[in-house]
Amino acid sequence: MTVRPAPDRPRIEVGTLLEDAPRRPHHWRWWAAAVLTLVVAAHLAGGWYLSGRIGAEVLAVTPGTTTPAFDDARVVSLEGDLITLRRGTDAGGNFEAPASYGLAWAGGTGHVGPASVNPDGTVTRPLDLVKGAPPKAGQGVAMERAYYLGDPASTLGLRSRTVTIAGAPAWFVPAKASVAAVAIFVHGQNGTRADGLRFVAAAHRAGLAALVISYRNDAGAPADPSGRLQYGATEWRDLDAAVAWAQAHGLRRVALAGQSMGGAIVASFLEHSSRRGAVSRVFLDAPMLSLSQVVSNGAGSALPGGLSLPGSIVWTGEQLAGLRYGVDWAAVDYLDDTSWLRVPTLVTHGTADPVVPVSGSEQLRDAAPKLVTLKEFPRALHAESWNFDMFRWDDAVVAFLRPVAR
Repeated sequence: MTVRPAPDRPRIEVGTLLEDAPRRPHHWRWWAAAVLTLVVAAHLAGGWYLSGRIGAEVLAVTPGTTTPAFDDARVVSLEGDLITLRRGTDAGGNFEAPASYGLAWAGGTGHVGPASVNPDGTVTRPLDLVKGAPPKAGQGVAMERAYYLGDPASTLGLRSRTVTIAGAPAWFVPAKASVAAVAIFVHGQNGTRADGLRFVAAAHRAGLAALVISYRNDAGAPADPSGRLQYGATEWRDLDAAVAWAQAHGLRRVALAGQSMGGAIVASFLEHSSRRGAVSRVFLDAPMLSLSQVVSNGAGSALPGGLSLPGSIVWTGEQLAGLRYGVDWAAVDYLDDTSWLRVPTLVTHGTADPVVPVSGSEQLRDAAPKLVTLKEFPRALHAESWNFDMFRWDDAVVAFLRPVAR
């Protein structure tokens, strides 16, 4: 039997096999690159858009004025002490609110009470004429959160004088009796001293003198070198000058009050000033203690149709705003470190605040529960807790301030 040797196996060169194999185009790499490019472009475009909005709306200086445009509403009728209004071109979210406001028109001012909404979209409110002739049908009116439209003497009947502190005008209202205590009020973003008159009334009831200040970028005050609002980063120096003025006039015990952005100014003062030891109590009304939180909240309806921007685009917008406008986001966040809070603090905040969410005030309370008392006002809008329930607000603030006068 003959055994034949097995045939040799053909030799296959690996290189030849790879060369002969069909190549598969790596389309996925191109798709990934394209998607990544689109994502980056979308974030840059969205971030640039948001940073522009921040510059034009959040940081822009538009000083408050005592002569508003009369375009919030138009008078439909005035029957006795009931005025019916139709929504105007600049009507805010408070047009239908069950709250009280100041009303101004060419030739007069008044106070209006809570609204009754009519089937045709108009509202009817009780009107108390304060000054001038009654408004006429068809006349435009301004509806003001400030309520008291004027100065302490003309609106509250309190003796007062205008003083100048660091180049800015301020109202000083002496206490009923001789005391060495003063309550200093700081208004909010592009506001006016009239915003503080409700606080002046409460401070006077509590037995304190009151000082309502202006600060840089206000009408009649020096401009900030940046030309923009700084949310406490520089404005605290104007409050520092006000405390120094009070001390120079024998007012050694100080209570501070800040509304909205004024709360940020108070917090920054307490963080930086060598005079913070004079402060024994702090009152904050809808305080804007984190600019980033406010921007994120606004971004929730920043797109047409009220659509929200994704959080990653909001972050990109904030970084671009920092580059374009010099915003130091950490420096104007007073919630990430609340060590500035050292004295008893009362906070009032509306639960329906669309500008500064009440969650920020809740965060402040939770950070210092032994120091912070938070009183929430159901349905109240931004800095309108007093407007929605003035008696509860007054009683809380007066009781809180009284110990400072003793």
